[in-house]
Amino acid sequence: MNTHFLKPLATAAALALSGGAAHADTGLSGTWRTATYNGDYAFVRFGPCSGKICGVVTRTFGPDGEIEGGSLGKTIVINMEPVGGGQFEGGRIRRPDTGQSAPLKLKVNGGTMTVSACLGPLCRNETWNRVQ
Repeated sequence: MNTHFLKPLATAAALALSGGAAHADTGLSGTWRTATYNGDYAFVRFGPCSGKICGVVTRTFGPDGEIEGGSLGKTIVINMEPVGGGQFEGGRIRRPDTGQSAPLKLKVNGGTMTVSACLGPLCRNETWNRVQ
C-alpha cells in the first residue's frame, strides 16, 4: 500500500472553509482534526467552494506543538457532495506537496468522521474529530 500517498489523510500533507451545517450530527462544515501520523496532524476546515464542499488546512502540528507546515492554507479536499445520511462522495483528497490525488469518501457521525481514500483496490480508513 502506498502510505506516502495517503499521508495527507493523517497530516497536513496527509487533509477546509467554514459554513453552517443544517444538521450538526451529519454536517461536514467546520474544522476537523486529522488522525495523527508520526506525531503530525492538521486542522482542516470544510465549507462551500464552487457549489460543492472543499477542505483547507488551517493549522498544522508536530510532536512538539503547532508548526508552520508547508501544507498550511492548501486545499486538500475537493469537490465533495452530500449523498445522504452524513455521507459525502464524488471528491478527492490531494497531497499538497505533489498534487497527487485519490477518490475520497467521508461519513460524518456527530463529532467524528470516517475518512476513506482509495488507490485502486487499496484503501485506508481514518477517524477525524470535529474541533468546531
